[in-house]
Amino acid sequence: MTSKEAVVTGVKWTSVSTMGRRVLGLVANIVFARLLAPDDFGLVAMAGVMLGFVDIFKDLGTGAALVREKEARPGLLSSVFWLNCGFGLGMTILMLALSPLVAALYQEPRVQPIVAVMAVSFLLSSLSIVHVSLLTREMAFERLAKVELATSVLSYAIGIGAALLGHGVWSLVYQVIANAALGTSLTWIASRWRPQLVFNWTEIRGITGYSLNLAGYNIFYYFAQNLDNLLIGRFLGTEALGLYDLAYKLMTFPMQAISAVFGRVMMPYYAKAQEDLPRFRQAFLRVAGTIAFVTFPMMFGLLAVREHFVFAVFGAAWAPVIPLLAMFAPLAAIRSVLTTTGSIYMATGHTGLQLRWGMLSNLIILGGLAAGLKWGILGVAAGFTLTSLLLLYPNLKIPFRLIGLEVGSLLRALAPTFACTALMFALVAALDLLLTGRIGHAGMLGVLAAAGGAGYLACTWFLNRAMLQELLAFSGLRKPAAAGLS
Repeated sequence: MTSKEAVVTGVKWTSVSTMGRRVLGLVANIVFARLLAPDDFGLVAMAGVMLGFVDIFKDLGTGAALVREKEARPGLLSSVFWLNCGFGLGMTILMLALSPLVAALYQEPRVQPIVAVMAVSFLLSSLSIVHVSLLTREMAFERLAKVELATSVLSYAIGIGAALLGHGVWSLVYQVIANAALGTSLTWIASRWRPQLVFNWTEIRGITGYSLNLAGYNIFYYFAQNLDNLLIGRFLGTEALGLYDLAYKLMTFPMQAISAVFGRVMMPYYAKAQEDLPRFRQAFLRVAGTIAFVTFPMMFGLLAVREHFVFAVFGAAWAPVIPLLAMFAPLAAIRSVLTTTGSIYMATGHTGLQLRWGMLSNLIILGGLAAGLKWGILGVAAGFTLTSLLLLYPNLKIPFRLIGLEVGSLLRALAPTFACTALMFALVAALDLLLTGRIGHAGMLGVLAAAGGAGYLACTWFLNRAMLQELLAFSGLRKPAAAGLS
């Protein structure tokens, strides 16, 4: 299989997996929102902030380092496996011990047993890190997709079943534990590799420079991205955090469902192309353009229909989410493209630069979050949005210098998509004003979504036809052009 064929196959299967899991997650959250209270979501979000931070340590960047290594040596693989197992066990024990302190931090005793039970997921998930890395190296995305989809379906079924039986907040906890246990079990079935009773510290030291810089960046990035949840949970309470957490999940949907697909598939491709910068730049711009083509209309469309979406899908109890979406939706569109720059640092081996810039930029974001806290969840959201926009140019410029790419080249590549998105937004906003009060929220949502989709496709046909034809060829609905990845 050629590089182009491997990338196309990988993107297709990873898209099926990621989109399938995100749609399942969205549907599950809708069901959970109908069965549970915002307070329940807030409790799990409180636990999730601390557990997610500690979760970074169980990998320490070793998974990405294995993908980038030129040779998957048996001694290295087994050594990394046992290292990850040790960290997973250590983190589980640590969080069990710290769970009372977490409850004291939030001044919420109900979060203590939730943290203690969810901590088991560290050990469970650490057992499959090497297996997932090997499947990624082999670009065996079909097997990974099947594992991930099966895991999501079964774990959400367990969680929703528990919610229907009246287990309340614990239904969300059961879903997390089931996801970790099932994911590890099915990954071991999908991968033929098995660890040996070997641990060689020399092998570990060979990847520590790369992996520890990456882990350091992930720690600061995670802390900055979740300090808002920590501050809201500590000072504004569980209900406010539940509302904010739902809006944040909707914002991160395009990054997790679309950007993550290309980041995962393109990482091994970029690593091979790091000595061929023109090829690297071309591939990056095509990936960024493809992501924007999907996420820009999705999130600006959500911005236009946010009120109808919240009332029709989640219900009136979630109305405070509407102004949050007004800030988060356009930011999500921008971040869906910005997120792909992480692959540049990793593929070129500049994780040290990624760590240094990540520390500085995240400290600036922390300042914005803290400044906005006195205005409640809207202030926190505004602080996050404004600092993210202020950092947009350097967040692009710094990694682009590593591959000789100009920010202007990216803007030119995205210009047709942005123009079509702006026209679509104007159409939907005009129809909303015209029809408001005549149709219910569910009906308005359906009409506006259909009109927006049709308008975007029509505009694309005239202003961005090449991108549309490329995506049709990619999906197999049109004969592909000769140009492409090689």
